[in-house]
Amino acid sequence: MYSYVIIDDEPLIRKGLIKKINSVTEEFQFCGEADNGEDALLLVKQVDPDLIFTDMRMPVMDGKSLLKRLQKDYPRQKIIVISGYSDFEYMQEAISAKVLNYLLKPFSREEIYEALNKAITDIQKERSERQQLAFHHMEKDRVSFQRDAQIVLNYILGVHVSATVPTFQSQAFQLFHTALFYRLVMVYSPVDIPEEDPFEEQTMIYLPHPQSKKLAFLIVYTLQNNSSDLERIPDKINKWIEAFQAKEMKDISIGISQLKTKFDELNEARLETTAALNYRKLSEHNICSTWNEDSFNLGEDLIWDRTEELVFFIESGNMIKVEKLIGELFEFYYSKPSVTLHVFKEHCRIIVSSVKEMMNRYFLNQSLSSSSLEDVLNLSFDTEEIRDYFKTILTSLTELMKDKTVYSSPNVIDNIKSFIHQNYSSSITLERMSELFFLNPSYLSYLFKEKTGVNLIDYVNQVRIDYAKSWLKDSNEKIYKIAKKLGYGNAKYFFRIFKKTTGYTPEEYRQIYRL
Repeated sequence: MYSYVIIDDEPLIRKGLIKKINSVTEEFQFCGEADNGEDALLLVKQVDPDLIFTDMRMPVMDGKSLLKRLQKDYPRQKIIVISGYSDFEYMQEAISAKVLNYLLKPFSREEIYEALNKAITDIQKERSERQQLAFHHMEKDRVSFQRDAQIVLNYILGVHVSATVPTFQSQAFQLFHTALFYRLVMVYSPVDIPEEDPFEEQTMIYLPHPQSKKLAFLIVYTLQNNSSDLERIPDKINKWIEAFQAKEMKDISIGISQLKTKFDELNEARLETTAALNYRKLSEHNICSTWNEDSFNLGEDLIWDRTEELVFFIESGNMIKVEKLIGELFEFYYSKPSVTLHVFKEHCRIIVSSVKEMMNRYFLNQSLSSSSLEDVLNLSFDTEEIRDYFKTILTSLTELMKDKTVYSSPNVIDNIKSFIHQNYSSSITLERMSELFFLNPSYLSYLFKEKTGVNLIDYVNQVRIDYAKSWLKDSNEKIYKIAKKLGYGNAKYFFRIFKKTTGYTPEEYRQIYRL
């Protein structure tokens, strides 16, 4: 459908023209009329028609003056001149104004039909060109936005950061580049987050996380340095969260950074949002936390005390015990309401580090990386998701260790001796050995002495002193550090055991055997 207006000082002419147009086509809709040039300009401004029919001889402002104004202010509109005079001056003015057609009164239905068809052709062509141009600009800005978004994400994640402030091409990031203050928001959802922004506003930029569909960033900024604009930032964040929740994203968790003033503080802001999310207690859901250095508290520092036992059963390939202990680990933390995600994740890291250290003894030529779990710990804020992945890794490593048959000797004392040689730096007691190898402590003590000729603790000290001798001869490491590496928490006790065993102090032994 196309719209048109009629400019003519004779009412009968205007009515007749409307009737003729309606008789030849239904594609044009009449949307206004005027009887002079000045009123015509107001009408065109108001209704923005596709086509203008205008007479040349009119009061107040004639057709010549009107054409000049239309050419200047409304070049997009198509114009058909209607006139009862065929003098050269009017025709020349019409040509100069690039009018679509010049109809002499009286004109026939065929002439008006031909003129309207030409108008439709020209209007469609220009509409198509404008649409293509708009699409081109939109596509160009979309590509520019994606490029700019990747640059900003690199700064947020701390990768490929340039020393110079980048130049932005898209409109959204050009505005952000002039921001005086901003906050970074990170949202976490147990389910995938939609890629589109649920609440678009000029001073807000939404960026899906490039590594996880369950994370997204929001940059909220202000272009003014006044209290009212700064106060609006939390309001914008709240409205954005409400828009998210309206999309059935119910159990989201939000981490908010402190106010930032520099572009290169984006990575620092991201670390603050991560810390704010990790501040959540394990029992909490659907929370919004703003990082604050003064009041930031990671919660009760509780550590599960059966890590070494778990590592042992992974090493021995005992799947039943490993699965049982993993369950007990998570039940331990779930039962502590004050424990934060940070504490929970840190202990997961400690366990994996201990397992990795053990595995490296058996796979010397292979790099056993814990990066996949680290990615999960960095990108997930869901304890169940972490639990599932944690269990998958540890049970997979347990399965791998089955083939090593580390403690599969039919002689339990040989297995215990093997364990001591592998774990001399850890705490080794009669009680611990009896738990790991399922023996009564008294019976284990008797059996070990019977098979080896020495009691268990003396055997442990003997193994440690043998390693100490080697390190004293072959390294310059300080003696108290050697004692610590051997599992002696008290350096004086190590000195006493070493002299009792060798007849020399550690320092004397080093000097004698280096001559």
